[in-house]
Amino acid sequence: MALSGDTECRAGQVARAFFEAATKLSDDNEDILPQEDAPDLKLSVFFLFSELFPEFVCDKDKDAPGKGGLMRLQFNKIGYEIYDKEQSRRVPAVRAKPGNPGYGFRRARWRNTLEGEDKKVCEAVLKQLGVAVERVERVKSR
Repeated sequence: MALSGDTECRAGQVARAFFEAATKLSDDNEDILPQEDAPDLKLSVFFLFSELFPEFVCDKDKDAPGKGGLMRLQFNKIGYEIYDKEQSRRVPAVRAKPGNPGYGFRRARWRNTLEGEDKKVCEAVLKQLGVAVERVERVKSR
């Protein structure tokens, strides 16, 4: 599915900024953030992005194709430009056979956006992008 040039560009910018503001490279080789949600838990980076920035998400179940947002696949591709892709049994594999490993963002972890340097980075990245203060606070609290 192709997005219009301006929408694709802005949605990609917001997605990259969200990855930078909300996640970071971990020193622990075992850290991994899932690309998909489990049936009973919403743990993926995409889920949080779609909750906080719904106008930049194209949900194939809710929107007609071409409504101007990123699909999960497109969002995850941006994440894999930042973090390596890793297959692991520690992340959900909803569309795979039971017991098969899922994919995630290797050595990625959530920032602690409520304090310290992580809070400063989150605020700075989102404000530079032009995100409203109220939304920045919502991102930090999630």
